[in-house]
Amino acid sequence: MLRASRASAALIRSLILGTVAMTSTVAVSSVLVACGDENQPEYWLDKLEDPKWRPRAAQRLTLFLSDALTKADQNKEDPKVKALEDKLVGPLTDLYVKDYGSLDTATRVQLIKLLADFRDPRTLPALKTAFEEFAKRPRKTTDESDIQWAVRAYADMKSPELAPAVLKAFTKLEAHTPLGMAIYRDYSEAMVTAPSTGWGPELIELLGVEIKNPASAKSKEQQRDMVDPFRDQLFWQTTAAQILGELKDPSAVEPLLKVLYTPAKGDLAFTSLLALVKIGKPAVDRTIKVLDVKDSLAQFYLAELKKAGATETPKGNPAVATAAAVLGMAGRREAIPSLIAVLEGTIEDTDKALVARELTKIPSTPESEAAFKKAFESLPLETAVQGTPALALLADAAAMFYDSTLVDWLLAQAKSVKGAGEEKTAVQQGLVVTALKLAKPEQWAQVSAAAHDLKMDDLVKGADAVVKACGDKVDCYVQAVEKSENQEQANQLAGIKAAYMVGVLGNAAARDKVIEGLNDIENGSIRAVLARTIDFLTPKGDASVVEKLEAIIVKNRKSPDAAKSAGDGPVKEVAYRLAARS
Repeated sequence: MLRASRASAALIRSLILGTVAMTSTVAVSSVLVACGDENQPEYWLDKLEDPKWRPRAAQRLTLFLSDALTKADQNKEDPKVKALEDKLVGPLTDLYVKDYGSLDTATRVQLIKLLADFRDPRTLPALKTAFEEFAKRPRKTTDESDIQWAVRAYADMKSPELAPAVLKAFTKLEAHTPLGMAIYRDYSEAMVTAPSTGWGPELIELLGVEIKNPASAKSKEQQRDMVDPFRDQLFWQTTAAQILGELKDPSAVEPLLKVLYTPAKGDLAFTSLLALVKIGKPAVDRTIKVLDVKDSLAQFYLAELKKAGATETPKGNPAVATAAAVLGMAGRREAIPSLIAVLEGTIEDTDKALVARELTKIPSTPESEAAFKKAFESLPLETAVQGTPALALLADAAAMFYDSTLVDWLLAQAKSVKGAGEEKTAVQQGLVVTALKLAKPEQWAQVSAAAHDLKMDDLVKGADAVVKACGDKVDCYVQAVEKSENQEQANQLAGIKAAYMVGVLGNAAARDKVIEGLNDIENGSIRAVLARTIDFLTPKGDASVVEKLEAIIVKNRKSPDAAKSAGDGPVKEVAYRLAARS
């Protein structure tokens, strides 16, 4: 018996060493070899149990997934990738959750990055742990980047289960720290991409927190101490405003308007404005009330101005200009009567110019165009907006009406401008330039003559060929916009003229053709005019148009060419306006 046992032991040993091959033991030997083969994931899963081996094991398991994805051409649905995922997800998730506190930082971060890359619901406990542990003990150094990988996964997975933990970690992430500087963009974009309605109350509360701008410091030491808190608040409140806009939360309207009326929060103004535009009608309805100086928000603004150091109480209603900007950007026609009423009342000339300009951004009516003309004609030449003649600003804004019947009025105004000097010339040239943008072929000779009188023949020359070639054919102008030679700066006037003529002559069909070719437009000036043209040709909003514009925005955001996304500002604004108008 002893000899037999020894013989059996020898046989087993020889099988393990691979010195004997027997059909009946192939299954056994393959299992035994696999368990000791470092080229198999099971080998490294076993090593995770040993603290000394964990760092290397985590690295090797990450490589397994990376190699599998490379062989599968990054296809996570590939059967071999899925099989590997099934082997790794459970044990690694358990390890991260149960041993979070005992794992060294490098190993822990490698683990969560690997788990996050799966975008697998089975990893949710680990992702949740990453957020919750950070909220308990906020990290500051870049090596503690667990939440960076976790929040990227959240953006794609959009899991409601993670949302509360994501918010908790967000409120603890300080943008001024090395970690915050490295990941705040990722974190903000993820929350905006996958907003949770449950975040609303806390985000609104964040908007109410006071911000102290370092520029208001009375000493260098005080300024130094204010910089970091200022950066943190900008991160939290900018992100909060963006998310509240995405949620279209009506309860956020008043807090967002308060941001606009708080001078110390000027850095948040544009983000808050866009959020109000996204919220749409509730924001417009509330903003209309601010046009009355007795409104609580108008009074709030007066108090904030005093707090900011104003020594005199402003005349009239200083809240009007900002309210008009919100209404103009929102672009809803129900605001027109209220803006006209403001123009017909007692109002400072500068505010009158600003309100009239905002009227041009709203789908026009005969009443709004008439009110614009009246306001323009009532303003003296010396009226200025931040150093620019107000009449010059309005002359440029008139192009937003896309109305060729304005041409005669524009030319008449150019002839009748009172005054002298550079300001008069600037206004005259602005009026004629707008006439050039809007003129139909039958008006071209008249406008060209006016341009010649003001020594603007170069502008006529730049657009003359496209007008003569296309006449009243809108499809021809669409094609002219898309021509590569018209994207060059030397020829861009032809492209700009064509873009305006699409609005003057076009309809929804022409608009849709423009959208199809929009992403091939490389010239930023032409692209901006086309965005406004799309807006003009969609006066009542259109969900399908919004969907197409958002697809362009998303595509460019993912493009390696940063200039693509950078040029989408006007497109984003129009998408927001049309979505709120639909």
